[in-house]
This record gives sequence, structure tokens and C-alpha cells, in this order.
Amino acid sequence: MRIARYYDGATQHWGLLEDDHVRPIHGAIAEWAPALVASGFRELPIAGTTVPRADVRLLAPVEQTAKVLGVGANYWRHLERLGRTERPTHLASFLKPITAVIGPDDEIRNPAITDELDYEVELTAVIGRPVSPLTDDPVPALLGYTVANDISARNFRAGDKGPDLVSMKANDATTPIGPWIVTADELAPAADLDLKIVCRVNGEVRQEDTTGRMLWGVPEILEFFKPRISLVPGDVILTGTTCGVGLEDGRFLGPGDVVETEVGGIGALRNVVGRRGARG
Repeated sequence: MRIARYYDGATQHWGLLEDDHVRPIHGAIAEWAPALVASGFRELPIAGTTVPRADVRLLAPVEQTAKVLGVGANYWRHLERLGRTERPTHLASFLKPITAVIGPDDEIRNPAITDELDYEVELTAVIGRPVSPLTDDPVPALLGYTVANDISARNFRAGDKGPDLVSMKANDATTPIGPWIVTADELAPAADLDLKIVCRVNGEVRQEDTTGRMLWGVPEILEFFKPRISLVPGDVILTGTTCGVGLEDGRFLGPGDVVETEVGGIGALRNVVGRRGARG
């Protein structure tokens, strides 16, 4: 099933997408996601009147209280093109503030602090049940997957004391996520995911790969975070990007660029880059 957050002109809701309409879901994600996952994706509290999809605006499927986590250096082809000769022995990770997140069709903010704004298509896992350091296996806690564009300000990637991850990864309104969540039962088991990922800039394919080539798959990423930080329903984890980013050839994003990020079996995002420095 496809689960989205949407705005109906008055309030924000979660909803089940079906063809050309949306069926509202009762409550916040913490209220319905655990039961949905535990029931084998059968128990979903539908409430209210069905709404035509044309009458709503899709939002990022992330609540304001969610944690947004990410990992990097997770595709060898990407690392090779950056000159790496040895495979990493552990995951690199980071946190993004919720203020970084935008939704489908929202404008990507173009911060004045960088002229190296880069795109990164990423499969993104969504948590449906709590995960703590005591959780035996975190994979059954997955609600499903969505798409993210992990926009980065590359000029902060290095320095005398290492990268400045806040300036590189945490800029307001620079991380499109969506357009909806596809529940885990609709796709292959987490350990076997092999989904095509693509990023286009102004219609030109810049990135193309499959998630089967990740160095660490979704189960390993969940195991990495489990002893470090408790996860709750609605938290999202970006799983890294592949080769073809602007950092490799210097073709960074500019005002007016149309960026499309897509993961097979899930969906696609389309966002336009705003004028540099327009929002600070």
C-alpha cells in the first residue's frame, strides 16, 4: 500500500492512496503504524470521508517530531570515482534537523553559503515500531520505504579539522522526501532489496544504479543505529547515494534546475532549485 501525508486546505493528514483518491487515516503515525506492522499490514484505522487526490497537496511523509538519520560512503562505485582505493570498514552517519525536510514539488532552498549544491538520490527506510538497543531484530520494525534527495553543500566536505556536517547536510529546506511511503510488504525482504535508483537534472540522467550494490544493506544499517540511538515510528533513515553526483565532475546545481529522484517500485520526486540566497 501507499501511505502519504497531505494537506487538504485546512489541516494535515495521513492517508491511504488508492488510484485517484485518498482515504484518511486516523491519528499520528505513532498511533497507527505499530499496529499496522504487527498485523502484517492489514490493520489500518481509516477514518473520515474519501478525498479526491486532485484536491490535496502531498507533503513529505515525515512528521515534525521525526528523527532524520543518514549514512554515507555506502556505494563503492561512488567512492571509486572520488579516488578511494580501499573499501570503508564502517558506516559514516549523520543527523538532519526536521527543518531540512521538504516535500514533493517544493522548492529546494539554495543557501548563500555554498556554490557547490549537490544532488544525491537515496532509498529511505521508514520505521513503524520502536527499536531500542534491546531489540533483537530491527528489520520487522520497518513500516516501508520512500525516496530522498540528500542535497549537500560540498564545499564543507573537508577542512583542517575534518568535514563540517552541519553546514554540509543540515541546511533548511534542502532535503526532499516523498512522495509517499510504500509499505515493506509490497517489496522484497530488506536483505534482498535490489531497486533501481535514478537522478535526473533537467532531464539528463546523472545517477543510475541499484540498491543491491550498497556496501551495507538496510538490515546492516538498522543494526548500526540500534545500539546508538532509539528509533520510534516515523523516523526515517537515508541509506546513501551512488556515483554520478556533482562532486565527481563539478556539475553542481544552480537556480532553476529541475531535479528528479526516483526509486523503482516506490516513486519519484520532482523539485526545482531556488534562487541562490533567496531565503538566507
